[in-house]
Amino acid sequence: MSSAIDATLPELDVVMPVAPKDASDAMLALRSLLRHCRNPIRAVHVVSASPPGFVDQRVRWLDESLIEPGPAEVEAVLRASGSPHGNATWYFQQLVKLGCFALPGITADHVLVTDADLAFVADVTFVDRFGRALVAWGYPLRWGPGPGTSAAIRHSALRAASRMVPGWCAVDGFSGMHHHMVFERRVAAELVRLVERAHGAPFWRAFLAALDGSRWTGASEYVLYRHFASRSFPERVVMRHLSTAEVIQGAGAGGFTLADVLAAPRPGDVRAVGCHRFLDYADRIATMDYISDALRRELPANTPLTLRLRRGEVTVTPTTTPLSFNTSP
Repeated sequence: MSSAIDATLPELDVVMPVAPKDASDAMLALRSLLRHCRNPIRAVHVVSASPPGFVDQRVRWLDESLIEPGPAEVEAVLRASGSPHGNATWYFQQLVKLGCFALPGITADHVLVTDADLAFVADVTFVDRFGRALVAWGYPLRWGPGPGTSAAIRHSALRAASRMVPGWCAVDGFSGMHHHMVFERRVAAELVRLVERAHGAPFWRAFLAALDGSRWTGASEYVLYRHFASRSFPERVVMRHLSTAEVIQGAGAGGFTLADVLAAPRPGDVRAVGCHRFLDYADRIATMDYISDALRRELPANTPLTLRLRRGEVTVTPTTTPLSFNTSP
């Protein structure tokens, strides 16, 4: 058991969806979470097509084939809507996160959902002593010069969320996208209730109907939930900046691994590192409407990028080595 655990803090469940492309990195992500999470972890629920192969009494496997809607059903809905992108599994894992309290075995009032390609490198508290979720501001809604101080005018995730939830709007210029999120049972239940009442359909169908199918990243579970919680339940969340250093790259053979990124020199204030393999990398970068036009012109096609997020400002740099930037804080 990790020495980081503070037994006086509220316990939580963890949900980690694992796609086949991230299976090898997921073991490091799991190990880092169990080591550095200060809240007692009731269980880590790994959602994947095959068992995680990680031995720990807190790790449990949820067979994704038993979850509804499954990837095939999500894909059928997307194809019927005319979406040209092969991103059904990406939206499937978003729906898993948003529906985490309906998963078997989830009993805690807070669920930390974390991506399988993110590793924590310092002790982190996710729910404070007052039962408030500690939520990262995340990446700014626009990537470009200066901090994320105003909401982007052009952002598909904002439009999708506003179509889903009556009265939804961004509370500031930060997305909440940071490869993890703390969900609270009562907040998630109210979000689902409002969406299903407004659309007269199951939450997952309303989610898929609202996204922008012309873009690879046509909706975001993190954007949707973070701004809803901040506006509707401000007393239940505490926002914070969490310094990270990450690599994004294509999902093909070769490339960097999470082990490579963990081994690379990094600034001393970094709390987590990530190594993300994007399906349809060029298409995804091309349709990321939170990248400013000026920045996009500076990014070579199909090149791995390092992302340094510190105090709300993101630095994006083409790279040939993991985390190739100044390691000073």
